[in-house]
Amino acid sequence: MKFRFPKNINFYLVVCGITSFIFSGISGFNPKVDTSLINRALNDETEILVWIYLSDKGEDVKFKLNNPGFYLTKKSIERRLKKIKSNRIADYNDVPVNYIYLNELVSTGIKIRHVSKWFNAVSCYVNRNQIETAAGKNFVMRIEPVRKYKKVLPNVNLDFSPNQFPLIQEKVSAINYGPSLNQNALIAVPQVHDKGFMGQGVLIASLDAGFDNLAHNCFDKIREKGLRTYDFVNGDTIVADGKGRLGQGAHGTITLSLVCGYDEGDLVSPAFESQFILAKTENTESETPVEEDNWVAAAEWADSLGADVITSSLGYLQFQEPYPSYTWQSMNGSTALITRAADLAVSKGIVVVISAGNDGLNTEHNTLSAPADGFNVITVGSVNYTKFRSSFSSVGPTVDGRIKPDVMALGQFNYCAKSGNGNLGYTSSNTGTSLACPMVAGVCAMLLSAKSDLTPAQITEILKTTADSSSRPGNLRGWGIINAELALQKIEEMNTVLPGDFILEQNYPNPFNPVTNFKFELKKEANISIVLHDIAGREILKIADNVFYTTGIKEIKHNLSGDGMSSGVYFFSLLANGTAVDTKKLVLLK
Repeated sequence: MKFRFPKNINFYLVVCGITSFIFSGISGFNPKVDTSLINRALNDETEILVWIYLSDKGEDVKFKLNNPGFYLTKKSIERRLKKIKSNRIADYNDVPVNYIYLNELVSTGIKIRHVSKWFNAVSCYVNRNQIETAAGKNFVMRIEPVRKYKKVLPNVNLDFSPNQFPLIQEKVSAINYGPSLNQNALIAVPQVHDKGFMGQGVLIASLDAGFDNLAHNCFDKIREKGLRTYDFVNGDTIVADGKGRLGQGAHGTITLSLVCGYDEGDLVSPAFESQFILAKTENTESETPVEEDNWVAAAEWADSLGADVITSSLGYLQFQEPYPSYTWQSMNGSTALITRAADLAVSKGIVVVISAGNDGLNTEHNTLSAPADGFNVITVGSVNYTKFRSSFSSVGPTVDGRIKPDVMALGQFNYCAKSGNGNLGYTSSNTGTSLACPMVAGVCAMLLSAKSDLTPAQITEILKTTADSSSRPGNLRGWGIINAELALQKIEEMNTVLPGDFILEQNYPNPFNPVTNFKFELKKEANISIVLHDIAGREILKIADNVFYTTGIKEIKHNLSGDGMSSGVYFFSLLANGTAVDTKKLVLLK
């Protein structure tokens, strides 16, 4: 029997580096099997879910690294070209898992659940004999249990009228936000909408629990654009509730409505013109634990589909017994599996927005939940309408001393879509940082509409430096409440080319045949193009095509022998962030 990937989706997972020891009950000593399996009483029939980590990816890794089109989608490649400031589109962790190893595992009767190319591993159901067999394979590095989390979502619906609070913005917008004006005005969304940026051209992945009311009319716009969905709990493409389905609930409906809902006069959210993919990653049944590989599988799926933004209002801290729980001391950016996966997604050019958690303030240590402790994710805390931090909003610092959360948005009494299939009304919710997270993710999409090549690091920096506590960041409110209008202004400044920012020098040698050098100086970082034109102004070729450069003196050596150009006079222009800076003449002699 050969292993075949599911048709509808690429499944993935993440690995962690826990030291391996022995497995109690398995004959002999095998250091590949993790010590945390010792207390598991297994017989030949009982199956448990484990990670099997593989030693390598085969012999053709170099070829695959140089030919990413064989295993990355066009959309994923396009995003990476824009967002990753590197000469290499793919890394080792993008190379697919060696299928020969997969087939050999399947031939032993092992049932593979998820496959991770990011971390070169599989999650699978195994019994005692299969663990022994797998551990004996030369290509198996180690075997560890899949951790399972306890997770109970709070009640989301409250009997509350948003009109209880006065509208905080007097400016009349072109859009009628209705009762949702407050939550948008608090982070200056209407001003950016009025400039025409509503998330268009951006693909957002929502990783959440149940999406029980996607037929709500506030989702008309995103349904019209087409939705990709996958349920990682039940293993199909249905993310809605249904009889006998695990993970039923409203959490995903509510958070989704806060990032993209559009029903003028009632609910308008930041990114209503974006496209969406939805992943149900959490089983909301209180008696059923959450398995760690679902979230990570969804993150890799989002990458494969080319997502620009991931929004996820889920956090994890406590394991189901007998596994040890994470603690505040685990919040260091490198321990939790999901944290490592979230940061890896950022390295692929995806903006990852995470809720900080709802465990409030502890004066002695952080109260974060994974993956909010990630190095590169945008961690979002909650404020109320008076701009004070919500008492439940989790705080930092991380164990290694980084400020968390990063930024804040409204997380109390947000106006949102009503849950329950067929309900077309609206309500207010008080689930905390879960509500603040999607609103910040929506603003990220708006900013990407204004400048699509912004990197995740640039988005994070822009949000921080324009937030209301940017001059005095701290672990209660991070850099403060985001301001979409000020963030957009900062982007417009980045796009502005001022005299002296970019200097184009004469190519040398000139005249030349066939090699010449193009030299330029950048006073600020930018995406640079160098374009050759003939004497009639027709574009001949691009020496550089929207390539990111940091500040400093740069030089490009180019051989024109293979470009089909004949002797004559030509012109070359320097463009910075799409704006022409200078043009000079060159002469090709053959």
